[in-house]
Amino acid sequence: MSIKFGVVVNYFSKDSHPISVKYSAMFALSLLKNCPEVREIVLSDGSEIPDNDLSSFCESIEIKYLHSGRMMSFAEGYNYGVEHLTEDWIATMASDIYVTPTTFTAIDRFIWKNGDLNIGCLIPYLSRSDLPTQQFSSSYFSRDCESPGMTFNLNIFKKDVYKKLDGMTREYSGNFNDIEMWLKLKEKGLNVYLVGSSYAVHYGQLTLTYGSNTNVNNDKEKFYKKHPQLFEKGSFFDMRMDEFFQSRILKYLYKFKMLLPTAKRKMYIILLLKILPVLQKMN
Repeated sequence: MSIKFGVVVNYFSKDSHPISVKYSAMFALSLLKNCPEVREIVLSDGSEIPDNDLSSFCESIEIKYLHSGRMMSFAEGYNYGVEHLTEDWIATMASDIYVTPTTFTAIDRFIWKNGDLNIGCLIPYLSRSDLPTQQFSSSYFSRDCESPGMTFNLNIFKKDVYKKLDGMTREYSGNFNDIEMWLKLKEKGLNVYLVGSSYAVHYGQLTLTYGSNTNVNNDKEKFYKKHPQLFEKGSFFDMRMDEFFQSRILKYLYKFKMLLPTAKRKMYIILLLKILPVLQKMN
């Protein structure tokens, strides 16, 4: 018997956004309806005013449309949507993620196969991702592995785990929320896993290109003020990535970056992140 999932899709739109932002959300929602393991879907609209067209579309395909009556931040939109999900396993999903009919099937199989793991969050491989490890390049590098971080694009949690962490942190406007979640899960003895056979398409940068309600510089300042030990200027996102590695080999290889010219160190770290699924694969 397969696990059933509840999914909240986060949506945000401004007057400056092209119509493709709305159509992307509609397409993403319609594809979720093709996933047999997805039992309930809610759209959490964090825009300033409700969208009647989007609300009507959701109703037409039996998806719950939510609007809180005010503009919501990135984290608030997700947390508001999760409150309306009833399944034990939930997923938070961006409105520019396009799943396949087997995206959740693979997640379901991973959970049944690895019931002994301390699962904090499961994430699929994506066509593009800010985390190089998560970006699909070939089936050889798409392995089940403990992930060195996470992105908030498509994330699967046990609902009680999500709620114990008080949901997605609201201290950032939309950047570093994912890394903060990874750190909180690790503090609880829980891990984030990449699922090798789970894949989704990520359009990427759809809303950010035309303006969003996030502030990268403010979020970055807040994060490194809270976690100064993770700051490493010139590294990937100026972050000390070896703190996120579990493999001793990777930690050792990370030290070699100091032998490289400064201009090449970031690319070396990205290379390590890309090959991580092979060096940190699960048995």
